[in-house]
Amino acid sequence: MLALLSWICQAVFLVVVVYFAVYVLLELRVFLISQKVERQKLTELVQSALKQNADSEAENWPPVSVLLPVRNESEVVERLIDAVCRLHYPGELLEILVLDDSSDGTTALARGRVDWHAAQGVDIRLVKRSDRKGYKAGNLVNGIQQSRGQFFAIFDADFVPPTDFLLKTIPCFKDPNLGFLQTGIGYENRDVSFLTRFQAMEMGHQQYVTVGLSEDGDMASLSGSSCVWRRACVDALGGWNASTVTEDVDLGYRAQFGEWKYAYLRDVVSMSTLPETISAYRIQRERWGRGLIHSGFKHFRQMLSQRMPLMKRMHAISVMFSSVLLASIYVLTLLSLPLTYLMHFDGAGMRWGALAFFGLVVLWGLENAFGARRGARFNKKPNVLGDLWDTYRYIAMFLPMAWYYFAGGMRALFGVHGDFHRTPKGKDGYRLAVPRINSVLLAGEIFTFFYALTAVGVAWRSANYFLTPLDVTACVGFGMALYWSWQERHAHRRKQQDD
Repeated sequence: MLALLSWICQAVFLVVVVYFAVYVLLELRVFLISQKVERQKLTELVQSALKQNADSEAENWPPVSVLLPVRNESEVVERLIDAVCRLHYPGELLEILVLDDSSDGTTALARGRVDWHAAQGVDIRLVKRSDRKGYKAGNLVNGIQQSRGQFFAIFDADFVPPTDFLLKTIPCFKDPNLGFLQTGIGYENRDVSFLTRFQAMEMGHQQYVTVGLSEDGDMASLSGSSCVWRRACVDALGGWNASTVTEDVDLGYRAQFGEWKYAYLRDVVSMSTLPETISAYRIQRERWGRGLIHSGFKHFRQMLSQRMPLMKRMHAISVMFSSVLLASIYVLTLLSLPLTYLMHFDGAGMRWGALAFFGLVVLWGLENAFGARRGARFNKKPNVLGDLWDTYRYIAMFLPMAWYYFAGGMRALFGVHGDFHRTPKGKDGYRLAVPRINSVLLAGEIFTFFYALTAVGVAWRSANYFLTPLDVTACVGFGMALYWSWQERHAHRRKQQDD
C-alpha cells in the first residue's frame, strides 16, 4: 500500500514538473520577445494611433460611451467620475454612464458629482438597476443597452485614466477587425507595503509578458478595466457572461476565438489602487483563480477546434491554464511531506525531477522578477542583497497565492461560479462583514504553514533534504500571510477601541 502511494505521489510530482517546464520555456520565449520590442511600438495599429493629431476635426472621431461599473465604492467614486469627465474628446461624441449597483452611500456621492458635471455641459448619466442580477457582467450588459457609442471605454471604480486616453486608443480601431484594446495599468499605492509591492510586480510581469504575446500574435488574458471594446464585437459575442466571476477574461477569450484582433498599449497608463489588506487580497485571488480556471476549461474545446500553428496553440494552452499550473504548485507542497517520508530520492527519475524543478524555479523566478520590475516600472538603484531577498520573498508569495487558486479551482469544480465579492481597496479592507471564504482561506494558511514546518522537521530527522527548499519557502510565504493577518486583526481591534 505504501509502495502504491509512493508511486502515485511520484507520478503526480513529475507530471507537475514537466508541466511547469513547458510553461517556463514558453514564458521565457515571450519574455525575450518583450525585451526585443520594449522600446518599439507593438504593432502598426499602435504606431498609427500615436501619429494622430489630437486636434483632429470631430468628424474623424466615432461616438464613444465610457462605462463606469461601481458597487459600494464611496471612497473612490467621486475621484473616478471627475477623472473621466476630464477626458479630452469631442464633447458631442462622448457620453459617460455611471453604472451604479451600490447599496450604501456611494449612490448619493455619485449622483452629486454626476449632477454637477451635467450642469457643466458634460453628457453624463447615473444608471441604477432594481437588482444586481448577473453582478458586474449584468451591470455592463444593462449599461450598453442604454448607450449610443460605437466603442466602450471601461474603467473600474479605483481607476484614474490619463486625459488623452481616448485620443491615443480610439485611432487604433481603424482596423475593422480590431475588437478590443488593453492599456497599461499603474498602481499609486504600490509602495505601501511588501504586499502591495508584490501585487504591483506580479501584475507588472503579466503586463510585460503581454507585450511579447501581442507582438507575436499569441492569445492573451487581458484585464476588464482601462480597456476599449468595439460595440460590433461585443454585440457579435452576446456581451458579458454572468456565468463566470471573471467576465472580462471570458469575453476576451471568446473574442480571440472569434478571430477578432486585440491590441495592447503599454505606454498608455491608467492609475489604479491595490488591496492593502491580506483579507481583501486573498478573497480577490480566490475569485480570480476560480474564474480563470473555470474560463480555461469552459473554452478548452473551442480552443482545440481553432486552426492555429503549434506554437500559438501551446501559448494559448499556457495562458488559459496558467492558473491551473499555479494551483498545482500547491499540490506539490502537499506532496512534499509524503514524498520526504516515503522515499529518499534514490531513483534517478525523482532525483533529477527535483533538481530540474528547483532549477526551473530559479530560472522562472529571475525572469519573472526582472520582467515584474520592468513591467511595474520600478526604477530604484539596484541593491544586490536587498534585491535578492525581495526576489526570494516575491517567489515565496506565490505559494499562498497557489493555495488561493487551488481553493478557487476546487470551488469551480463543485459548481461555485457566481459567488462574487468585490475587492475593497485601502487599509480598512472589509469594514463590515468579511465574506466567509476568508476564514476558510485563513484556516488553509495556518494548516499549510504547520504542514510545511512538519515536512522540514521530517526531512531534518531523516536527512532527506531534497524537497526542503520548497517547504522552507512555503513557511516563509505562508508566514508572511499569517503575519499580515495578525497585523490586520490588531489594527481592526485598535480602530474599534478608538471608535
